[in-house]
Amino acid sequence: MVAGLADTLIGFLPLNFVFVRLCVPGIAGGVDATRGGAWKTFPEWLESRLAESGRLPGKEIVPDIDGGGGDQPFRGVVLPIGVNAEGGVVAAACDRIDFPTEVDQLLLSLAANHAAAAFQSARLIHERTLAEDELRQAQNELERKVAERTAELHRSEAYLSEALRLTHTGIAALDGATGEVIHSSDEHSRLYGFDPEQGVPSLEEFRRRVHSRDRAGWSEALGRGFSEAAHVEGEFRVLPPQGPLKHLRAIVHPVFTASGELDEFVATVVDVTERKRVEEDQRAQLWFLESLDGVDRAIQRTSDLEEMLSGVLDVVLETFGCDRAWLVHPCDPDVGSHRVRMERTRPQYVGASGVGVDIPNDPGVAGVLRSVLATSGPVRFDPESDRGLPRQQAERFDVKSMIAMAVQPKVDAPYLFGLHQCSHPRVWKPREERLLHEIGRRLADALDTLLILRDLRESERKLEASRAELAASRARIVTAADETRRQIERDLHDGVQQRLVSLALTQRTAEATVPPELRELRAQLSRVVDGLAEALEELQEISRGIHPAILTQGGLAPALRTLARRSTVPVELELGVEVPLPGPVEVAVYYVVSEAVTNTAKHAHASAVRVAVEARDGVLELSIRDDGSGGADPTRGSGLIGLTDRVDALGGTIDVVSPVGQGTMLHIKLPLDEA
Repeated sequence: MVAGLADTLIGFLPLNFVFVRLCVPGIAGGVDATRGGAWKTFPEWLESRLAESGRLPGKEIVPDIDGGGGDQPFRGVVLPIGVNAEGGVVAAACDRIDFPTEVDQLLLSLAANHAAAAFQSARLIHERTLAEDELRQAQNELERKVAERTAELHRSEAYLSEALRLTHTGIAALDGATGEVIHSSDEHSRLYGFDPEQGVPSLEEFRRRVHSRDRAGWSEALGRGFSEAAHVEGEFRVLPPQGPLKHLRAIVHPVFTASGELDEFVATVVDVTERKRVEEDQRAQLWFLESLDGVDRAIQRTSDLEEMLSGVLDVVLETFGCDRAWLVHPCDPDVGSHRVRMERTRPQYVGASGVGVDIPNDPGVAGVLRSVLATSGPVRFDPESDRGLPRQQAERFDVKSMIAMAVQPKVDAPYLFGLHQCSHPRVWKPREERLLHEIGRRLADALDTLLILRDLRESERKLEASRAELAASRARIVTAADETRRQIERDLHDGVQQRLVSLALTQRTAEATVPPELRELRAQLSRVVDGLAEALEELQEISRGIHPAILTQGGLAPALRTLARRSTVPVELELGVEVPLPGPVEVAVYYVVSEAVTNTAKHAHASAVRVAVEARDGVLELSIRDDGSGGADPTRGSGLIGLTDRVDALGGTIDVVSPVGQGTMLHIKLPLDEA
């Protein structure tokens, strides 16, 4: 537009120079066009004018323009477009003397204004076009977003519907005024057993699907919520015509308008059947474990067989809530009768007239025993089983229902373990069968343990009695041997020794009466006297070996000192005993020390022996230690074995430590009370 205006002006008027600038008011800058070269300094001139005042206030005629390079000067005119040239500028130069005439100015002004108006119109059209394009684009974007949101909403609805189906959750809406169902999601209808394709059922139709035992309570809760416009929650069962029983949980809450008026009720219904089943399984498992814990504690509480059986039956009676729990032994269909081993009965029902009563093995009882022995678990005798109760026993003990099993310990004949229900014909549940089976298994293990323990205790009692009898027998033998030794020693001392002494004295007297000239006879008599003295000394040594007289006369301390003096190996004594000890203890200590010192002298090659005796707290302790070659074996040689027997006979202990090259140590403990 600017270029066309410049071309038209320079060719139509005609002119030597044209400059056109069109601007958009309020927007800096514009569009320029220049034609002709007569006014070469015009850009500088225009910039200087704008720099002075920042605007062109009006028309300005320039009479002398030196820009053509010739003799003829040019005249110019500058016309602002709009107020203060807001619309632009038109400048022209011509070599005519009368330029610019009024006509020139009018034509230039008219052309410039028309161009400015056209420019403004074009700008407005352009802006309108842009606005229309933007509006069209916004409309397209809005339509696209609406389509996307609509598709997203449809997907969300599909996802919600699938989520409701997968989670078994239904949604319904009820009219706030009438309470009638105005919307029921597909899953909500299916939860009640309705086909969603058949429309929305009525509230009464939904209500009739509620289980008869829950219908009145849930209807009352709903009615109270409707009348009070209140929140309602509850759980109930529904029984669809073609489906299993379901447990539903419903939450119904009111929805109000902006003005506070009740609009509708929205109900959310969730199928909690699986949760109920899991909770029931958890309760059953907890009951199972707690019951077994009670049985285990009853088993572990005592090691007495009767107390254990009594405790287990007490727990079983309370756990099962039955009327009688019992154990019969043996569980054998071929014996003549059975004995009630243990029984627990409710006070209002008669038992088997006390534990230990025999029950005749009639054909009915034998049949029960065969049925129980033929299976590895409990056998039911109730209205839903194909087994009947033994008529005679059922009438006698008022039994309406029974469950029993064979308890088979490994160390005894089988037991019959059972429960009676006398108040009603009870149907035993699978979880009760499972629990009874596990209790029976644990009872069999407990019977094994306690029966083995009872037999072991009896064996221990017999063994202890045998050991006590053996110890008493050995003590009697040692005592008898010591008494025999003492008697032999007295007999030798009072008999043979005295006669030898008397013969020696007589021989000495006879020797003294022999005349000096019978030297040969005197020498013979002297040899006889010396032989008698040696025989007497040997006899005394034998007598001391049989039983030391000094032990009887002076006690343990003098006897041990005598042994020490006679030993060929130096003996160091530490005697911590100041009072007399029981005779058997003193004899045992004496012979142990004597045997030990003798062995040391013969075999140990020791340079010294240390003997310590101390009595405290009813026990005598004897320690014998040498510094010999060691290596003594208490299982070899009759000496140590004899000492061990003597110590054992008195209820004592003897320990021998004899490492090779490090000497030998004997440590003996003897009880003073038992001796």
